[in-house]
Amino acid sequence: MRQQVTSHTAIIKGLAAAGLVSAALVTTSAQDGLARCRLVTGHYAEHAVAPTSCSSPVGLCIEGVFSGSIRGVFESTATSLTPTPDTPLTAVVSFTGDGTIHGSMDGRPGDLFFKSSGAFHTAGRGEIVDLQFITGGTGPFAGASGALRASGTFDLAAGMGESEYAGNICVP
Repeated sequence: MRQQVTSHTAIIKGLAAAGLVSAALVTTSAQDGLARCRLVTGHYAEHAVAPTSCSSPVGLCIEGVFSGSIRGVFESTATSLTPTPDTPLTAVVSFTGDGTIHGSMDGRPGDLFFKSSGAFHTAGRGEIVDLQFITGGTGPFAGASGALRASGTFDLAAGMGESEYAGNICVP
């Protein structure tokens, strides 16, 4: 009897898991039907903005130019710079920020809004990794979602950097 109960429990768990996978596939298909997603890749160059022109609560704003699949100028305002318990050893801090890319898609201009979160090595070459969550936009980017992954370097002394990016932009 014990083995039969265990067997039934395994079958029920298996069916429940299959149901969750099916529900996820239906949800994904429904979302795909509502949004058109596009793989984007490219490069951006950035430079620090003078602190007197920066509204960041931590005193760091950047501007730059996106090239590749996304083309246009951008600005980003750091909203936090957070050391970790390992920062004294690694010289790495976490950061968050808000940004806007003034770009175009299919030849139509618009703004793409994002929130970023990443890690920055404040020493050496200034290695940086950044996940930019797309939160909306205007024009062809209205209702946009998705995320860009970026990695590169930012030289604090020179106030300049560059990164490669890749990700997806989805628009309704």
